[in-house]
Amino acid sequence: MTTMRDEAALGRPFPLPRADYLATLPKATVYACCYFTDVHGRALGLRSVFTKRAWQLPGGNMDAGEDPFQTAVRETYEETGLRLTGPRPLLLVHYVRGDDAQAPTAKVGFCFDGGTLTDDRLAALRLDPEEHDRWAVEDWPTWERLLGPEDYRRLAAMAEARRTGRTGLLVSEPGRGEGR
Repeated sequence: MTTMRDEAALGRPFPLPRADYLATLPKATVYACCYFTDVHGRALGLRSVFTKRAWQLPGGNMDAGEDPFQTAVRETYEETGLRLTGPRPLLLVHYVRGDDAQAPTAKVGFCFDGGTLTDDRLAALRLDPEEHDRWAVEDWPTWERLLGPEDYRRLAAMAEARRTGRTGLLVSEPGRGEGR
């Protein structure tokens, strides 16, 4: 026979079987990226070879077994040839809500400060032609023109986080930006 004291120590039984509980949790993909600037404070962007030829930051989706910083390091190297050492400051956590009609999974991003690139390091960038055909460092009015409003808002939030030294949180609605 268990006493009241034993029942309190053990806790109540979980109300759902594990598989049923896991099915109730929200689903999300995770990406990580890096924010780089040149010595003049202009942000680095990479132009995608896919569909809309959107401008992006070095980064991509997390692989199984990786943490967000490992993803940022791997993707940055694959896409630019730049080798990052860590740890690097986390500038921004980006949450894109899921949309049942279009993309039922949410997307969570971790955006790290890649640092400042000298002209020599920029000249040594090696793009993966399967993903990007061009890189650029541009001033803020140019990025505002080249990026969609949500992507520009994300870029500006990273610049603000670097300036203040405080990690930001950006929540986006689905379909309003490229997401990475």
